[in-house]
Amino acid sequence: MDILIKVNEQSNGRDKIARLFQYTSRLVWHQLETRNANKYSVDRIKTLEVTLSSFRKSKSYISRCVHYINTCSMMCSFVSVLRLGRCVDMCYVVLNSTLIDDPILRLTLSTSKLAHALFLYADHVVWLARNGFVKSDSDKWNRTANKFWLLSIIANLIRDLYEILHLIQLNKSNLFKPSELISSSIKGFNVLASAKHVCMLVNCHKDIFIDTLKNSCDLFIPLTALGITKLSPSIVGTLGAISSLAALMTVIMPITKLVPA
Repeated sequence: MDILIKVNEQSNGRDKIARLFQYTSRLVWHQLETRNANKYSVDRIKTLEVTLSSFRKSKSYISRCVHYINTCSMMCSFVSVLRLGRCVDMCYVVLNSTLIDDPILRLTLSTSKLAHALFLYADHVVWLARNGFVKSDSDKWNRTANKFWLLSIIANLIRDLYEILHLIQLNKSNLFKPSELISSSIKGFNVLASAKHVCMLVNCHKDIFIDTLKNSCDLFIPLTALGITKLSPSIVGTLGAISSLAALMTVIMPITKLVPA
């Protein structure tokens, strides 16, 4: 209960919970659809996914917003808005990233934050267009948003790889080397000890591995949206749910959050 309260107290935590249910809904409705389930039930869950997506894109300074869902015969009251306007905040974060001493971290984090800010901006335009506030080609803006999101994720994955390589370099004496597979010294190498050391590294550096897991799962969502990969809604929903759980863990346990972020 304390964990739920802690997560619910933070707008970022509420966003992650909504994202988890959003992608879980996608997984559920596609599984029901493939099993020829009742169309009304499938449509209700599809509507829930769209509603959760709209909830996450709603404006952060609105105190109360009521949205009626006819197919669900229910009313959802959105007390807070989470994402609209965050692109401005991300621009300030970019300025902070330029002050990082490490050139690789500075480049990857600055690129990631700038691309994420542009993704949020394009995503805001999509939301405004689809809700009739502005006249614009929402499909074109949606593709633009996914391209910026993809760039942000790629930059994050490069940063994760850099962190992993740095970790390997620091512990190379205790890790199993591929070159030793064809070397006579393999007989003197303790594979079990090396495996235990790898497990210890994962346990001691959860931040790196959780971030890598999250970004690896997220990567295929914009790739599929752009038509580069052909994943089913079930797989996309599963990947989105896993990345959301990983992100939730960093909210519940801040020590697992990779810094600088």
